[in-house]
Amino acid sequence: MPNILLASKTTEPLTGEQIIERERLNAILQQTSAKLIVVQAPAGYGKTTLLSSWVHHLDTMVAWFTVDQTDNDPIRYWKYLIHAIGHALQPEAASRIDSILHAQPQLPLEYLVDSLLNELSLSTERIHIMIDDYHHIYNIAIHQTMTRLIDFLPEHCFIYMTSRSTISLPVAKWRLNHCLLEIGVEHLLFTYEEAKEFYKKLNKQLNEKELQKVFKITEGWPTGLQLTNLTSFHSMDEKQFKESNSYVAHYFMREVFSKLAPQLQTFLLYTSLLDQLTSETCNVLTNRTDAQLVLLELDHQGLFISRVEAKEQVFRYHNLFRETLREELSKRFTQHDILNLYEKAAVALYNNGNFLSAIELALNGKVFMYAEQWIQEHLVTFLSCGHSTSYINWINTLLANGYEVHPELMVMYAYTLAALHNLENAYQTILELEQKHRTNQWMNKNTYASAVDDFLGVKAYVFVMKNGDLSQAAEYIRQRLERNPIGSKWDAIFIQYNQTEPMLFRTNIGSRGKLLSDEQAMSFFAKFRTGEFKNLSMTGYSYGMRAEKLYEWNHFDELSIELEEALRSGHQFQDPGLLVPMYILKSKIAALEEQYIVAQSILDHAIETINERHWIDSIRVMKALLFLRESNVVQAEQELAKIKENMDKNSPFYLLVKARYLLMKEHLLEAQQLIVQVQLQAQQQGQLSTCIEATILLAICLAEQGQADKSLMTLHQALKLAEPYQYIRTFMDEPQTYALLKKYAAIRQQSYEKEWREVSMSYVEHLLKCVQKHKQISPLASLTTREQEIFSLLLEGASNKEIAEQLFLSEGTVRVYLSGIYSKLGVKNRAQAILLNPQA
Repeated sequence: MPNILLASKTTEPLTGEQIIERERLNAILQQTSAKLIVVQAPAGYGKTTLLSSWVHHLDTMVAWFTVDQTDNDPIRYWKYLIHAIGHALQPEAASRIDSILHAQPQLPLEYLVDSLLNELSLSTERIHIMIDDYHHIYNIAIHQTMTRLIDFLPEHCFIYMTSRSTISLPVAKWRLNHCLLEIGVEHLLFTYEEAKEFYKKLNKQLNEKELQKVFKITEGWPTGLQLTNLTSFHSMDEKQFKESNSYVAHYFMREVFSKLAPQLQTFLLYTSLLDQLTSETCNVLTNRTDAQLVLLELDHQGLFISRVEAKEQVFRYHNLFRETLREELSKRFTQHDILNLYEKAAVALYNNGNFLSAIELALNGKVFMYAEQWIQEHLVTFLSCGHSTSYINWINTLLANGYEVHPELMVMYAYTLAALHNLENAYQTILELEQKHRTNQWMNKNTYASAVDDFLGVKAYVFVMKNGDLSQAAEYIRQRLERNPIGSKWDAIFIQYNQTEPMLFRTNIGSRGKLLSDEQAMSFFAKFRTGEFKNLSMTGYSYGMRAEKLYEWNHFDELSIELEEALRSGHQFQDPGLLVPMYILKSKIAALEEQYIVAQSILDHAIETINERHWIDSIRVMKALLFLRESNVVQAEQELAKIKENMDKNSPFYLLVKARYLLMKEHLLEAQQLIVQVQLQAQQQGQLSTCIEATILLAICLAEQGQADKSLMTLHQALKLAEPYQYIRTFMDEPQTYALLKKYAAIRQQSYEKEWREVSMSYVEHLLKCVQKHKQISPLASLTTREQEIFSLLLEGASNKEIAEQLFLSEGTVRVYLSGIYSKLGVKNRAQAILLNPQA
């Protein structure tokens, strides 16, 4: 009976209109000179689609052979392949190949292959031979003859093979000879842009959020994207989407799972509980000893498994495949059986040292007792290593399932919320713990003694962070010390109290600028500078905050000691939230003595020390401010230009320095707009220090605009805010305030209106005295060496052009310098400046 050769097996499949062009894959195929192209990936990755689409880009002969399980007979296999190649060649060549195919008696396979190679050699045209689904072939004789065909394939011939599993051919040899191109899963996965184009072609309107969700779940798996199109998911969250996608599950069950042996099916179901697959955990879970071999076989077969760590041979299932397996597991086993599996797997992970994975798995499987126990055992390590968000999610899961969480974990939950600036929820957790104590008196039980110690410490922290209430926090610390705590997990955790601010008293722990008296502050800080607290990160902040306050109060006797202790602590904990404000403070002190080069060097050293981009940008803002203090507008502008786009351009520090820059450039309205923006923001947030600084700058800006009355009233508002906390340097550090304060004092001496009496004259006089002392009575002392040179020539009557010629400057630069000189002297023009001549 003659063999019937199905035409459909030797005809390339049609590509649908919905297929998108994979230009990057076409480019790979276009550029290769390899004679063998292997496309290997699991089902549904578009292997056949890729080749059938590629065929349309070829203007040469193409032979197509789709393999199935019946083709494992060598004669049948080669008859189909030769038949496909014969149809692609010229008629005379096809006729000769056909004679080989029907030769009687049957030719040996090697002779058949050699005859085919000879006919291919005689043809001068390029031919592309496509062999689809080669994974069905397991006959060694076919592998051997295919190896011979590929080894001696003429240069103008190319073979393409698709396979779900690793092909049993000597690919390593061809790889070394550079005659092999391999296209795998990583190439076939859709990119985000390709997925967007795919849905666009389907007229499926997805917004960015929906597309990102689908792309994340499918991981770019082509068939997953196509099947997802059949599912309504617009109103679903990620979990609901996975559970409801029956089309995907049906595909996996029919095309993959149902074709496996029962033992392998059981292995897949059991291990689907795991996010990452290791041989040790899989052996425990499946009661086997050969899990490593099974995992390698699954990888070989291309069963939607991929390596996470090649060296350690750690694997994972594709997201959708894993979800399908878990769904099938829930159908085949009872909840009790599944709970036991989760417990078994979680314990195995924990025993292997995979603590995080063990906790996640225990929570997923609702094995809450184990999860809580392991969280408690490794709490300090988790929080110290930056797993704060994971910890919050774990506790949220326990609470959401009605689990009674240990008080110690709830205390640290409150701390972690506060550390992540979720202060309201942290405060609510504190209140709930207090309510629980009123119900069951848990704080009076010896078993919770350590948790009570932690509670008082965390409570103090939350009150400081939320309200800046140091006095109340000091009371909680006192109560804690009275309990004589032996040791606390809280003390072992590094706390970064400052996340963004370039000055500590802008933070909550700095009371947002409401400067406590030194006596009040030290009553709190002293508790951190002795005994068990002296090596905590909070102690470093106590030194830093006091150093800033001493600077603000113009007290320099103890400042250097506090500053150096703060820097030491900042380096010990590698805490930029402490280091950056201290380096900025140190540069300010150097600038007071006009050691601007030293000040800039301090900040340059800080940039070399700090890694985080936003902190470096804060340091650059300070560098720009120092250049402005020198009236060096050009370098200030250059420094501001270095600040990257990712910096928060709405930060008060940046905006106020930018406003000073605009003032020096005489862009007064723009400067005023920025200052008012910061002022309003500071008022809304209760940021007193920022509000005082912005109000002073607004007064200066109004004075520059000639609005004298409004300027002095604005200065009055700044003084009114500042007097209760005895601010000094915030006024002194702005050169223009001296002239404004003098005018303000003069008006106060002549006016008896009630609103003026909101600020005491003693405070104003004290500020003037501090400024005069710093300026050595004469306002001219504030001028830099270059500014003094220019001012001397100005007094001699030199014009701008003459000054420029004598000092080798441009007239524009001279005008910038004169603007800075006028600002520092509190005058508006050349004539007023000359009147300040001490010799006049």
